[in-house]
Amino acid sequence: MKLRRWQKVLAVLVLLLAAGGLTAWLAFREPLPDTRFNGAYRLDDGRRVYVGPREGEVLRYRLEDGTSGALYPDGPAGELRYVSGPGWSGREPVELEVTFRMDAAGRAEGFTWRPVGEGAAAAQAARRLDLPEEVFTFPSGDLALRGKLVLPPGPGPHPAAVLVHGSEAYSAVDHYFTPYLFAAHGIATLAYDKRGTGGSEGKYTQNFHVLARDVAAAVEALRARSDIDPGRIHLQGGSQGGWIAPLAAARLAEGGHGVRSLLIGYGPMVPIIDEDRWGYVYELRRKGFGEEAIARADRLHETIVRIVDHGEWERWGELGRMLDEAQGEDWFQAVSGSDSTLGFLADTWMPRWVVKLYAKWKLGQTVDGEPFADRLYDPVPVVASLDVPSLWIFGGEDSSMPTDWSVTELERLQAAGRPIEVLVYPEAEHGILRFEEGEDGERRYLGYEPGYLMTMVRWLRERSGLEAVSGGLGGEAATDQGAPSAAGPGAGAGAGTGAFR
Repeated sequence: MKLRRWQKVLAVLVLLLAAGGLTAWLAFREPLPDTRFNGAYRLDDGRRVYVGPREGEVLRYRLEDGTSGALYPDGPAGELRYVSGPGWSGREPVELEVTFRMDAAGRAEGFTWRPVGEGAAAAQAARRLDLPEEVFTFPSGDLALRGKLVLPPGPGPHPAAVLVHGSEAYSAVDHYFTPYLFAAHGIATLAYDKRGTGGSEGKYTQNFHVLARDVAAAVEALRARSDIDPGRIHLQGGSQGGWIAPLAAARLAEGGHGVRSLLIGYGPMVPIIDEDRWGYVYELRRKGFGEEAIARADRLHETIVRIVDHGEWERWGELGRMLDEAQGEDWFQAVSGSDSTLGFLADTWMPRWVVKLYAKWKLGQTVDGEPFADRLYDPVPVVASLDVPSLWIFGGEDSSMPTDWSVTELERLQAAGRPIEVLVYPEAEHGILRFEEGEDGERRYLGYEPGYLMTMVRWLRERSGLEAVSGGLGGEAATDQGAPSAAGPGAGAGAGTGAFR
């Protein structure tokens, strides 16, 4: 059968579009992370350094006191030398040089750590800690998920933590450094690629119920191992993981195999629609706007919720008119680019009909019969149902998650007798990151709040019945006074920068 001329033209156009799409994907896809250096290392002075990928060839180092920086390749061919500058991502002026040594298998076995600059400390060597690790797959329904278990030295059975991912779409197996942090302090740790990411099967989703089932499957995979103590398994979740981990804990408790504790970092205790609202509320308050501006933004937000979450797509034109009327107003410019749907709509260059088509397509997807995301899900009843101890850590300047609103809900549950502890670092951003703000209002990140990383370690060790370690709210030199304890809410904050509530 001969093709008609228009059919031939259409076929050529399809082929050109496919070729163009492939070319664009090859050109703009994120480069694979360099995982040869992943691990925990000990410097001559006893400090531990955790190294992992940032993106592409760029690495990141972290110290237990919260210091962190990017490592940029800077050596001649054949020499694995990296340099780091000020803060979270600076390269210049160079303040540190790190040169790696590789073993016969092509994996880093150590490095030379050389501070640079006037008055810099002497160079010292670092060697990799012997933390056995295993990459494997485990089943979750019909899917195979890829995980990496990092173990402390010794035969076990060890207490363990399962890391519950945030909303990111990259590989936790390749990127997460916390398995090495926790394992270096006696807690076996499993990171896994959530469905549709890294080496895991399935379709990416942000449905909390679906993802909680995957977390429960990860816990069951650990329970089956002889080197893991099934009665001392914890869940540690950050950001979106704060919604998912309690759901998984409730699911496991219903099955008679509850977890030992929950450790939540900067996770919300409100529905997504309220977390979405917080993005522009925070920006308006930060820029000096009052309740009138917030109320005007709220009217737009409420219309978005009616359209997106209640299916009233016939109101899209009404939303467009409201956006047009707000154009040019100071408060509207202030929310542009904020971490919110309204901020996106105020900032995007895309035609609104394209945004509408994309939103309907994205939110119309289903996984295991569940929608892509349930923006109306309320986490409070789930957390209220849990008897498992939990520690929730927040940043007081979090522009993404509503700290005050979440703490209010948690304090209500505390008053009702739930075993909840809350720790707030008043000046920290999302991720419990320190920052400084420039004259243009942009934030330059500096590292983690001192004591944050070791506070997580202390919580897991103490809830596992292990001996307390030094470090915590005030950094590596903190005393036991500054750590979360079984005393419950209101425990003293010691010399640290975080405050319990």
